[in-house]
Amino acid sequence: MKYLIRLVLVCVVLGMVSSCVESLNDSPYKLTCSIDKTIAPDSVLLFLLEDDYNRVYKMATVAVDSASGAYLFEGQIEKPCVAYLKFSNDSTPFYFVLEQGETSVNITPRSVTVTGGDNNHEYFGFLKQRAALLAARRVNFERYRNTVTSDSLISMSIEHKFLAQDSLLADSLERITLEAINRGTLSSRIILERYVNELRPEYLKKVTNGR
Repeated sequence: MKYLIRLVLVCVVLGMVSSCVESLNDSPYKLTCSIDKTIAPDSVLLFLLEDDYNRVYKMATVAVDSASGAYLFEGQIEKPCVAYLKFSNDSTPFYFVLEQGETSVNITPRSVTVTGGDNNHEYFGFLKQRAALLAARRVNFERYRNTVTSDSLISMSIEHKFLAQDSLLADSLERITLEAINRGTLSSRIILERYVNELRPEYLKKVTNGR
């Protein structure tokens, strides 16, 4: 009986030591979210995605100056993780990578700027490339539509030219998406979850590190 009690005590002590060691690995983070006062919501919620078990943790919001749309989140994380902000229950999640140290998100009616580490630089660099390709496809389509409207006898060669340009842009979009997913970084995880369904089967079968 005494041996059993000693064993239990040793296990409890080891568990406490292990817990202390884990907490020592944590590093502070500070997230500042500034939203233009013309679109500032009543509150901002931060959610962290835990990699191993795919669990979601909701973090409390601290309003620095709600009138101007400034919000602050501070806490401890052991390593960088995928996170997202929500501005209401039915709002679309705003994904980014929360890292140790300082991260800032600045949202205006026309743009979103995120400053932080390499993961966010990689993710938002991809979004910028994606937006440029989508814009080019829209421009190409508008040119095609205007040509068809002005000339009912549009030639097959001109039509094929517009279609070939769209196909080239579509391939470029899927290629950069596949490359971003297969990097296997935290930003890859966000891109996988948000854009993998846009890949055609021939690209989808090439997805490796993102899964």
